[in-house]
Amino acid sequence: MRKLVAAVLALGALLTPITAIGATPPTYTNPVTAGVSHQFADPSVIRGRDGYWYGYATNGTRAPGDERHLMMIARSTDLVNWEYVGDVFTPETAPTYDGRPADVVRQFWAPSIEYFAGRYLLYYSYVINNGDDRSWRAIGVATASHPAGPWTDSGRYVTGPETWEPRPGVTGWRNVIDPDVFTAPDGRRYLYYGSVNGGVQAVQLSGDGLRTIGTRVQITAENRYEAAYIVHRGGWYYQFLSVIGGCCAGPASAYPVVVARSRNPLGPFVDRNGHPIAGRYGGGTPVQVPNGNQWVSPGHNAVATDLSGQDWLVTHGIDKGAPYAGPENARGLVISRLDWIDGWPIANAGRGLEAGPTPGPATDTLVADAVTGPQPSDVWQPAAGWSVGTEPAGGYLRTDSPGMLTSVVPIDGDVRARASVRLNSAGRAGLVLASDDLGRGLRVLIDADRRVLRIEARSGSGVVRSEASLPKGFWYHDWHELTVERRGNRVHAEVSNAGLYDPVAQASLVVPGGLESGPLALVAEGNETVRADFDDVTAAPLFQPVTVREPDPVAGAVDPAYSDEFARPLGPEWRWVRPPAATVGGGRLTFPVQTRTLVDARPKSDDDASVLLRDPPPGTWTAEAKVTVPFGGSLPYGWPMAGLIAYADDDQWVVLGSATRVDPRYASFGTEQLFDGAVSYGYAAIGPVADTLWLRLRHQVDPVNGEHEYQAAISVNGTRWTWYGARTLRVGPQPAIGLVAMDRDDDPTGQTNGLAATFDYFRIWR
Repeated sequence: MRKLVAAVLALGALLTPITAIGATPPTYTNPVTAGVSHQFADPSVIRGRDGYWYGYATNGTRAPGDERHLMMIARSTDLVNWEYVGDVFTPETAPTYDGRPADVVRQFWAPSIEYFAGRYLLYYSYVINNGDDRSWRAIGVATASHPAGPWTDSGRYVTGPETWEPRPGVTGWRNVIDPDVFTAPDGRRYLYYGSVNGGVQAVQLSGDGLRTIGTRVQITAENRYEAAYIVHRGGWYYQFLSVIGGCCAGPASAYPVVVARSRNPLGPFVDRNGHPIAGRYGGGTPVQVPNGNQWVSPGHNAVATDLSGQDWLVTHGIDKGAPYAGPENARGLVISRLDWIDGWPIANAGRGLEAGPTPGPATDTLVADAVTGPQPSDVWQPAAGWSVGTEPAGGYLRTDSPGMLTSVVPIDGDVRARASVRLNSAGRAGLVLASDDLGRGLRVLIDADRRVLRIEARSGSGVVRSEASLPKGFWYHDWHELTVERRGNRVHAEVSNAGLYDPVAQASLVVPGGLESGPLALVAEGNETVRADFDDVTAAPLFQPVTVREPDPVAGAVDPAYSDEFARPLGPEWRWVRPPAATVGGGRLTFPVQTRTLVDARPKSDDDASVLLRDPPPGTWTAEAKVTVPFGGSLPYGWPMAGLIAYADDDQWVVLGSATRVDPRYASFGTEQLFDGAVSYGYAAIGPVADTLWLRLRHQVDPVNGEHEYQAAISVNGTRWTWYGARTLRVGPQPAIGLVAMDRDDDPTGQTNGLAATFDYFRIWR
């Protein structure tokens, strides 16, 4: 039955008009899939040639009590209004080649959609969680001729299962999940995957995309990042990653998105301040973080580009006021405008996920044709030699001879035009902006004769050109997305497989005047046997970029009345929860890292750690501490952490501390929350860090809901700070502020691992 539903929807995509010309850009309120499903986790998005964006999500239920859907599919004409399409697998079509017994629960997580080699490929995490030798982690792949399916699994894994060494001489299973596939300009394709227990790796794929070849490259350390997503822009490869520790912790979730970049698709990747994401002290520039409003877990991202050229960060998110739907975290699909400021991506200029109605993706088009009828639509002037063909992915325009199909409506000013193009012979095919009967205009062509992407501007003053080589092995007879943006007298063009920010060729050109207005045209050039196809043609006013980001918080001045340089014994303003566990001497406070904890989720007795507290001032203030935890080259047991804590009680607190989990070092920005009588804990493993770390927690009362909001910043030198979003505590009396050092485990061989944190000072800025 589900196969029939998918087939009907695929057919309907050929018949449904999909873009309203002249439409007003909509506003939206997250989650945008509220009418589709209570969860749409780990999203991946592609634009189909039928004019819809298609989204894919981790398996789960659409509503409490519903059956488990094996990777949901939804579609949208505008990235805002989504409708349910079906599932990738049914119980009958789901893969079972793992060799485990029939009674295990097979799960399919984090799908990643691609198009190349004439078909859609959906990579996914193939997971069995049994906690024993029946467990399984691998990356699988399914294929289809239409983004709605039906989907056919390849019948074998692309990679996995794999092992690694969490400690020297200790073997464990690598977490082979969260795939992303990226096509480099030379045509090589790479699979990125990994998470906790092994970190993110990259490996080259075979030409058909069904298996790995070559040597794996370690991109990040273990226990820090997952959900890799690669974008190639401006000569840089941007590695988006989600920070582990809180994807699925209800109201305590964190899961921020960070980014680093490299000139090479295999790295090394460094953040904005030059810190690498690989190695023990990995960094990462924040892109989208919890900002203190209703949204937490704003991670596991994809990037979608609307018809105007504006990018949108597509993630899931959890409403902390309604974090569950039945037993599951309610991770709905959420979107944020993605701005590129000074060469770095940032969500909503630094504001992150917005609450309430927000201006949405552009829908205003000058020309739009997804080829839904049996003849060329009336957006084109009648022209001989042009017809409509059909295939499983939809209808398309075709010509079997040289010619031009010209739009009825002219396009003026700054514009973005795009189309899917297939060249079935020698010759050239592409788009013409501001075309006329004299052959003038701006041509952007895929040239099979010269094997280049060509920009050519013809005007009364002559011809100027720019070219970029297409990769060896480029399939001219396969569909590719051709995009051109004209802003003033500057033109930029790209060719990619499906508009997924992995162009295989890019060219730019400064053009002469006189080409700012005129119709859009589809063109095929060459000898009399040239054959070319076109689909999903759009032209829209080019977006206006946001160029200024939100400023970072300003701390103010130190208030001595609420600060302590630890030059003398602790005064009466300090108090302990449980017996004292720190001493003052030599101008420092020494706080041994306790084997005790406040974290209910740990496999030990909870709520028994000692905490040093004092009352903060009213209003807005920033607490700062300089802490040294001499981890060095050791591999401690447990999750040892020392730093600042905002404490309401043992089940409601926010902590920011220098921490480690075996080898990677990070700052743990965590919280424990009480919701409907149950306690949840989540953290974010942020960076960069060093054994000596400066920490800040900035408090303010939310003017809308009265919650206590704590914004975190870290620094490795005390002068340059990286701000990492906000956690909140419930409305009521202001929580205390103070210091904690906890969560260490002893070596299981019986040796005691003494570890002590030293605090140089505690300061309040206001």
